[in-house]
Amino acid sequence: MLYITDWSINMLKKEYPNYAINSNCPHKSWQKSRYVQLFIDGYDHDLHYEYRIDGGWNGRVELHFEGNWDTKYSALIDYLIDNTQNCDELKWSEWTYGYRCQHSWKINTIEELYQIMSYMMELFGKLIKEFSSESPTLKKQTIECDATLPMQIDTVDVFEKSYKEIVRLPLAIPNYQRIYCWEENNVKCLLDDIFEHIATNKTTPYRLGTIILHSHNGKYDIIDGQQRLVTLALLLSEIGVKTGLLNETFSSQRSIEYVAYNKHLIHEYIQRHLSIRNHVEKLLDMLEFSVLVLQNTSIDLAYTFFSNQNSRGVALTDYDLLKAHHLRYIPSAFEQQSKHAAEVWNKMIENGRSENDQTTTPDYVRTLDIYIYRLRKWMRKKECDDSTSNYRIKREYEAAPIVEEIPPFGERFYFNEPIQGGTHFFSYVEQHRNKYRLFSKTKEYTIFHNTIQGGSNQWYRDIIESVLFCYFLKFGEYYLSDALVVIMRILLQHRYTKPRAIKSSIVQYAGDSELVLIIDQATSPTFFLAEARNIAKDLSYPARQSMSPIMRSMRMKASNITKELEQNMVVESFKNLNR
Repeated sequence: MLYITDWSINMLKKEYPNYAINSNCPHKSWQKSRYVQLFIDGYDHDLHYEYRIDGGWNGRVELHFEGNWDTKYSALIDYLIDNTQNCDELKWSEWTYGYRCQHSWKINTIEELYQIMSYMMELFGKLIKEFSSESPTLKKQTIECDATLPMQIDTVDVFEKSYKEIVRLPLAIPNYQRIYCWEENNVKCLLDDIFEHIATNKTTPYRLGTIILHSHNGKYDIIDGQQRLVTLALLLSEIGVKTGLLNETFSSQRSIEYVAYNKHLIHEYIQRHLSIRNHVEKLLDMLEFSVLVLQNTSIDLAYTFFSNQNSRGVALTDYDLLKAHHLRYIPSAFEQQSKHAAEVWNKMIENGRSENDQTTTPDYVRTLDIYIYRLRKWMRKKECDDSTSNYRIKREYEAAPIVEEIPPFGERFYFNEPIQGGTHFFSYVEQHRNKYRLFSKTKEYTIFHNTIQGGSNQWYRDIIESVLFCYFLKFGEYYLSDALVVIMRILLQHRYTKPRAIKSSIVQYAGDSELVLIIDQATSPTFFLAEARNIAKDLSYPARQSMSPIMRSMRMKASNITKELEQNMVVESFKNLNR
């Protein structure tokens, strides 16, 4: 490779007189780091071309993004990657000090350094200039509020609508609404979710939950959804799209202050994600809401909906809808049953919301949504829909059809049984929540759940816990450590062999493993453990040097979990499964 010397640095300064150059060329040792950096005019020194040789570098030209690259340059990096994805000689990657693009040519002569450096400068110089010139330009547009929704007399209608259709409605903020008061973390969470979805999806819509509108006098009063809709209107305004909602008068001074502050937040955010300005239509088309519309009803009924929803400050969820669905199955003569079931359900929801600190999932969600929903789908060999909305949980736990002449009987509160409408459903939920509470206190759950954290690791964690919960429902704590270790070995094979973790692929892999069916058919833990051991025996680890850092990290976590559980394990061969 070409070593960096004072002579080669002077040659580069002559060849590229318009670039500021920083270098390191120690005279006393060839072993010390030697590098040369060429800085790009108009940007700080965290963005530069670099050629370096030392123990960890192999003499190739790279484009570097250092410092706070993920906030300063994320939009530029996305733009450059999109426009160089067909360049086979370039490799993009994250590294210890930032993000980089490396040219594959290994430099041996000063002429080769000129050639590759010039190629990189020409290619990226043009793209960076295009990005800089295009990004500030906004195409101003105004969306007229001239749309209406189909109307029936004295009914409550539900629609699935894109955000483009919603912003065309003449939306209004009624005087009984609470103030607009979204905090910084709410705004950033919404923006992060939207930006990530738009950046990584081409056609899949992004669900933003339910909004409730009251249609009267030619307008649609926002009963529930003000926080999301106003924040989205501020986002559209920042990227050059004017909507009618921001013409509404905010009577509260606190609301006005929140609007001003969040407008500033969104401006700062867009400066770090300028590429979103090129995706206005995508933003309007891909965001979707479920819209519940109270048509021509009284203000009293509208206010009742408002009080029920906004006193809690949240939108209708699958769990709110399930409560109403199953209460209808309780005969009117049993009023006390209905009242008790509703009170217990409301307490469950309220406790979950008050305990949720953005990192803790409520127990009813982990039980019904993350665990049992998947177990029911896997048992029936059906695809799991892991979308965040779309009423998938409501549909799964609605009352199963029956033959009217024959009443249901023989329920065992088994996770996979048909759901009986009414009091049985509320008991079904409570039974499984109690089982989850016991499960979450086991040593196996605690060690595993606390070790596997963050990013795609959490997807693997939830899948493995789902299968282990299935085992716990049937066999309790008998040989639970052995079960966790062998389930972990089988399902983490996906992590060790797939270069990219995709949630739907992980869920599908777990279903295809048929571990849930094996547990269901086993009459004793020994039969499940024996069959699972045979599956694990056929698996092999890739060579460590061929595994990515995240793969090796997961394998190390699995090994550490196994070590912590060794004292509880009975099957000796399982102790080496994850090492």
